[in-house]
Amino acid sequence: MAFIQLKTFSKTLRTKTDIQVILPTPLAGEIMDGAMSSQFERSKMSGHGLDYYSPELKCPVLYLLHGTYGDDGDWMRFSRIESYAQNYNLCVVMPDAENSCYRNMPRGGPQYYDYFTEELPEMIKWMFPVSTRREDTFIAGLSMGGAGAFKLGMSKPEMYGYVASLSGGFGKSMEKATSDDSVWSMAFEPGEKTEGTIDDSCWLASQLVEKKIDYPKFYMCCGTEDFVYPSNTQFKEHLDRIGFRYDYHEQPGVHNWDFWDDEIQRILEWLPLQHR
Repeated sequence: MAFIQLKTFSKTLRTKTDIQVILPTPLAGEIMDGAMSSQFERSKMSGHGLDYYSPELKCPVLYLLHGTYGDDGDWMRFSRIESYAQNYNLCVVMPDAENSCYRNMPRGGPQYYDYFTEELPEMIKWMFPVSTRREDTFIAGLSMGGAGAFKLGMSKPEMYGYVASLSGGFGKSMEKATSDDSVWSMAFEPGEKTEGTIDDSCWLASQLVEKKIDYPKFYMCCGTEDFVYPSNTQFKEHLDRIGFRYDYHEQPGVHNWDFWDDEIQRILEWLPLQHR
């Protein structure tokens, strides 16, 4: 695998920003059995398996989001995502989003929602050999990033084939986000109401069901001792009431990397990927 640390200017954010990328490349001494993953478009085969340097080779891509107080380096530092991605010939994109709740920040702040739904995917498709197909495009995140992944996946269902949340900050946790003294305050106008907007996960899910929109496959997981477990179960109850389709997993665990490192392996198994 290739590990790329990218610093670039974003016209949407109007500042420089950091992105970390894991990209499939040949492994030392690797001998492929010649089987092709269905996610690779029109790829060529070399004598030792996939021709990684073919301009026609396009790999599936996972946008992997960080949580509050985190940044683009969290997944690389605290999990084994690079090792796991190796097993699937998967490109993983890990951007920085500050404590933005993945929204367009007010008062002239960075426009993170527009960045994640418009500029970032276009940039990644231009720079790296990733598939442009919806069914090969995935998004997942932990905590703030878990709610962010659902927000992006539900509000832009045409962009993603699969969406996953690990210990997502759903439901009443947004009440703290809109208060004047929270770590997320810079992302909201004082006293801003989010009900019935794209920052309201229950409303978004209801819109997808009511309008019979072809939405991605969704996956939720949370530790049963996690402080966000009650809000996750409340959100789950809402999804069940409206007939929303999703997969769910819970196990003993708290809000930490032991839980997230274990669950990201389950999510990779859940995605339509094949072992290399």
